[in-house]
Amino acid sequence: MELRGASALVTGAGRGIGRAIARRLARAGVGVTVVARTASELDSLVREIVAAGDLRDPGVCAAAVAGAVEAHGRLQILVNNAGIGAHAPVADTSDEDWERILDTNLTAVFRLTRAALPHLTRGGGHVFMISSLAGQNPIAGMAAYCASKAALDHFARCLMLEVRQQRVKITTIAPGSVATGFGGEREDASWKLAPEDVAEAVLDLLRTRDDAHLSRVEMRPLRPPTRA
Repeated sequence: MELRGASALVTGAGRGIGRAIARRLARAGVGVTVVARTASELDSLVREIVAAGDLRDPGVCAAAVAGAVEAHGRLQILVNNAGIGAHAPVADTSDEDWERILDTNLTAVFRLTRAALPHLTRGGGHVFMISSLAGQNPIAGMAAYCASKAALDHFARCLMLEVRQQRVKITTIAPGSVATGFGGEREDASWKLAPEDVAEAVLDLLRTRDDAHLSRVEMRPLRPPTRA
């Protein structure tokens, strides 16, 4: 894909992986529209700010897509990055936490992608699902998060089969440990992937030949920490 002059929508762009992706796309000449939960996280980030809102609200999803198209005349790249988790055994997971995680990590992705598809299918587009290795590797105390990412992985595969003939690529990126503060890091995180590593992967995938489709990419730190 020709990146200069292209249009992208990035969710969860206030910090971490989403922020790194938005900044890297902007440096490549992409017109970037971003969505984050709080306006303060968006200050001085990229050119266009669509909304500071909760993607669990269907209206925010529709407004984000409409805003990106209005700002740049089209939408070619969608990065579904917004995600949340909680550390709790199943016995202590409330209905509210379960719904909050599934609504953010899965249902919002469905609504946003559905809203974007009519624009993405006009001449080809690329959807990135920022998942996690936790979607295939169970973690005790994170059942809701792991379940949401496993469902996201399967949703992405189904969608890929539906839209590939319309020249829309669907790529799942599944990182392992990334130094974003997601896990409440209190120890040295230098061994982890950096958010910029994921952002560079997105750029590399966008530059892949139009007829080549990498549908899933797994990323891990080269060396895990040494256990005492």
